[in-house]
Amino acid sequence: MLRSLVSRIFPSFKKRIRLRHILHLGSVMETQAEAFYRQFAQEAQDEDVRELCLELANEERKHFGFIQDILSRWKSLPVNKGDLKAMDGDGRLRRLFLSPPDPDGTEKEFIEYAMNEEKKMVYFYMNFEKEFTHEWRKMKLWSMVKEEMEHVKKLESMLSKN
Repeated sequence: MLRSLVSRIFPSFKKRIRLRHILHLGSVMETQAEAFYRQFAQEAQDEDVRELCLELANEERKHFGFIQDILSRWKSLPVNKGDLKAMDGDGRLRRLFLSPPDPDGTEKEFIEYAMNEEKKMVYFYMNFEKEFTHEWRKMKLWSMVKEEMEHVKKLESMLSKN
């Protein structure tokens, strides 16, 4: 499953992909999500939007912590620059990260952007859950999928208010 999905996303990567690469990518995505929500919370005019953004930022921080906990338990491997170059040889990693709306954008545009990013994280984690060998890790990853789905619902609810 991992290799077939990865080969579709990163065709030049072939067999060199490791679960740690995917987890590292997930940690980058969680960090970016946290930063986005904190920034959006500072700029939001609506108090409910501000509170939701801070709540989501804190949850993204927990997801990052879970990933880092897994990575810290594994034997450290040197970074293979060839692997990283192959993984992003055609800019596919950069395309995973959408550009947020213009700073002058509306709250609606920011909420829609956040919903799309959360949906992307649901797909991302769902596709890698089966790669974990320890049941507790699978369960935790699945709980992260459910939390990301909840983020989408909360953002949809906020969108209907605006």
